[in-house]
Amino acid sequence: MRNFLCLLAAALFSTAAAQEPSSVRDWIARNAIRLTTPEAGHGFDDMQPLKKVVGDARIVELGEATHGSREFFQLKHRMVEFLATQMGFTIFGIEANMPEAYRLNDYVLTGKGDPAALIKGMYFWTWNTQEVLAMVQWMREFNASGKGRIQFTGFDMQTPDVAAKIVGDFVAAHDPEYSDTLAKATRLALATPAASGRFGTATGSFPVAAAAGKTIRFNGYIKTQNASTGYAGLWWRADGDDRKVLSFRNLGDAAPKGTTEWKKYSLEMAVPAETRNINFGALLDGEGTAWVDGLSVEIDGVPYENEAVFRFAKPGAPYSQGPYRLRLDGETMREGHPTLMIRREAQPANTVDPQEGVAPWKDVLKHMELSREKYGANSDTEWAIQNARVVLQCMQGRANEVYRDASMAANIKWILDQNPGQKMVVWAHNGHVNFGGQRGKFAPMGEWLRQAYDTELVSFGFAFNQGGFQATEPGKGLHDFTIPPAPEGSLDAMLASTRIPLFALDLRRVPKEGPVAEWFAQPHPARSIGAVYSEAQAGNFFTTVPAPQAFHVLLFVEKTTPARKN
Repeated sequence: MRNFLCLLAAALFSTAAAQEPSSVRDWIARNAIRLTTPEAGHGFDDMQPLKKVVGDARIVELGEATHGSREFFQLKHRMVEFLATQMGFTIFGIEANMPEAYRLNDYVLTGKGDPAALIKGMYFWTWNTQEVLAMVQWMREFNASGKGRIQFTGFDMQTPDVAAKIVGDFVAAHDPEYSDTLAKATRLALATPAASGRFGTATGSFPVAAAAGKTIRFNGYIKTQNASTGYAGLWWRADGDDRKVLSFRNLGDAAPKGTTEWKKYSLEMAVPAETRNINFGALLDGEGTAWVDGLSVEIDGVPYENEAVFRFAKPGAPYSQGPYRLRLDGETMREGHPTLMIRREAQPANTVDPQEGVAPWKDVLKHMELSREKYGANSDTEWAIQNARVVLQCMQGRANEVYRDASMAANIKWILDQNPGQKMVVWAHNGHVNFGGQRGKFAPMGEWLRQAYDTELVSFGFAFNQGGFQATEPGKGLHDFTIPPAPEGSLDAMLASTRIPLFALDLRRVPKEGPVAEWFAQPHPARSIGAVYSEAQAGNFFTTVPAPQAFHVLLFVEKTTPARKN
C-alpha cells in the first residue's frame, strides 16, 4: 500500500466525486434563505425568514468552519444582533474559559473595564480580533440604550487558575476553617500539566461498506526507542449504533516494547455485519518514542486496493495530543521517506498526574454543595460552587475522565438554570455545536445539548467555498492562509454551485425520499479547520458526517477573508 503519509487531498473525495444530480443544487437554491450581507447594523429585512427557522428554541448554536474567518465572525455578530433585538435572546456564551469570559459581563452590562484587554484575557487568540471586539462593543451599546439586555458568558474549562482563585477567595471569606484543605487541592490543580493522557494515537476511519461482515488483516511497520513503561502498537475498532463497541483488536502481547528496530506487525479482526463506524490507528502507550510506516489492509485475504480512503486524523501533520507529539520525522526513515513519529514529551519536574487532582476537587465540590445553607442561598454562593465545578472539570478533562464537550454542555445548562426562562446564543466551532451522529463519552457538545433540550435547540453549522482565514501553523506561528474553491464532491462545493454568495439552509426541510434525500443521506466532505492548519496536509481538514445528521441549519459564505487581529 502507498504510504499513508503521502495521501493527496483528493483521497477524501474518492467515494463522493460521482456526478451529483442537478436536482440537489436546484433544491438548495429554491430553499436557500438569501442574506444580503454578513455585517451587523444593516437591518433585518432579509433575516425575517430565520424567525421561523429558530422558532421557539431556547438555545441557538452558531458554529464556524474555521477559527479565523472574518465573515464568519461578522455573520455571528449579525445573528446575535438579530436574535437579541428581534427574538428576545438575552444571554451570549462563547467557547472560552468560564470565569475569564464572565469578566466581560461587567463591561457589557455596566461599561466598566477595557473590552480589548478583557478579550485578550480569555487566552484564546481566536477571539482576540476586531470582529469580536465590535460585537462586544455592540452588546454594551445595546445594554446602554435601554432597548434590551444581553449578558456575556463563557462555558469552557481548560484552565483552573482563575476559577481556583475565585473558590479560594470565597472560602476564605465564608469558610476559613476549610482553607487549608482547599489550598492543598489548589496546589495539585495548578501543578497538573495543561494536557494529559496515557497514550498518543494517530486515528483514522475506514469505509464500513468495504469491511462489514468480513475479516480484516491490518499490517504496519513499527520501530521504538525507550518505550520502557508501555508499548507501541496497532489497533482496529468496529462500532454499532450509538458508538457501542462491537469488536476491538490490538497487538496484545506482540506489541513492541523498549527499543526495537523496524518490524512488520499484523492483527486480524472479524468486522460484525451490523457495524456502523470503523476506526483504526497506531499508538504509543507510556514513555518513549515510536515510529510507524507502511500500513496496509487485507479484507478476507485480498489486499484492499482503494488506498485513497485511508483517512488518518491529520496524518503526519505536527500536532499535539496531550503530552504526546505526533509529526513527520525526516531523520528516522524507512524505504527512503519520512515516517510518523509519536513521542511522549517530558513534563516539567514539578507537575503531577492530573488524576491526583480529581479526587480532592470532587471533595471540594461536595463540601461546598453541602455547605450551601451555611454560605447563604444567593448568586455568590452558586458562582463559587460553579467555579469549583470548573476546576474539577478541568482536572477530569486532563485525566481523560470526562470529555471536554460534555463539560461545556453541562456549563451551558448551569448558565440557563441560573437564568430561568431566558434564551441563549452559543458561539463555538462546528466541531462542538454539531451532533456528530454519536453518543456516549465522546459525543460533541451539540449532541449533549440536544439530549437535554431536544426541540428547544437549533444548531447552525457554517460552511464556505474559498478564501482566507488565520490559523497557527506548527513551526511558523499564527498567520493568514488562502485556499482555493472547495473540491468537487464536497458539501461546500455543492453549496457553492448555487452561485448564491450568502445564505441559510434549513436541513430539516430536506425531503424524506428521492434523489435529494439520497444525496444528503451520504457523507460529503466539508471543511473543518480549527486553531491549527497546514497547507501540506490540506486534505485532512475535512469532516464527513452527513450534514443533516450534524446540524439543523447551514450558513454558507462563498468567500472569506482572515479575521483581523486586535
